[in-house]
Amino acid sequence: MKKAFAIVLIVCLAMTAVFAAKGDIKLGAQVGYGVENLSVKKSDDNYLTINNGGFYFAGTGLYYFSDAFAGRLEFGMNTMGKAVANSKDAGIKVLDNFKADKASPVHISIYGGLQYDIDVSKQLDLGIGAGWDVMIGKESDDEDAKTNASMGLGVEVIAAFAINKNCDFTLGSKFGLHFINTDDDIADAYGTAADNGWKTSATALQFFAGITFAL
Repeated sequence: MKKAFAIVLIVCLAMTAVFAAKGDIKLGAQVGYGVENLSVKKSDDNYLTINNGGFYFAGTGLYYFSDAFAGRLEFGMNTMGKAVANSKDAGIKVLDNFKADKASPVHISIYGGLQYDIDVSKQLDLGIGAGWDVMIGKESDDEDAKTNASMGLGVEVIAAFAINKNCDFTLGSKFGLHFINTDDDIADAYGTAADNGWKTSATALQFFAGITFAL
């Protein structure tokens, strides 16, 4: 838990330093659907996948260094439903869309990065960004479950439709490839699997609509 909060603090301080300079600022919010995917695979006949997702909400902030370049921060929550698992062992299906009994705890979602805007037309901008993506939460509701901060590189594409001079309607998606875990048990499990020839991956995907206001 302490590691997770330290990571949140570092990200927030870094983005606060970015926003401290003078420049155009936009604030807003976005809502949609977010999903987390975990995979451990050796072959098509030996694998385990776990998928989980739900409602996503985040507040957003942009600071423009120029007309095209901006720093972007998103901070919000991603509810998690009942995890669904699929697996095969030596070609035999062991888990077939097996669903957990209870929904997983809510995850905190954080993203900080840079964005480049492309003017498609007078009313439409396309923002392409990359940065650091973080999901913080417990993977199950077990009493002994630890809070894990899963993090890695994130890429984002956002279309902004101008409603008026100061307000935009946005549609976008963000993909995160996570390769760092603060929960030692999860990190060790992935490390052991990789050492034994298994391919591991942890990804996050979010689709959303939102609105931003220029200050």
